[in-house]
Amino acid sequence: MRKRLVRDGRVYFTSSASNTASACVGVSVEVTRAGVLDTKNPGGDVLEFGRAAFTAFLGSLRSS
Repeated sequence: MRKRLVRDGRVYFTSSASNTASACVGVSVEVTRAGVLDTKNPGGDVLEFGRAAFTAFLGSLRSS
């Protein structure tokens, strides 16, 4: 089940394959940036990516 986390005014979505312990990442994609956080520690650090870098990262996953 996909879950939503709200932090600092941003909405992070988890994978639809998340288990009940929420042991995955949350992703927030905006026009110019994307943020990734650990759902086990939602108050911890957020990895920030520019939109182009995040798009390239996703593209590399699809081609794997």
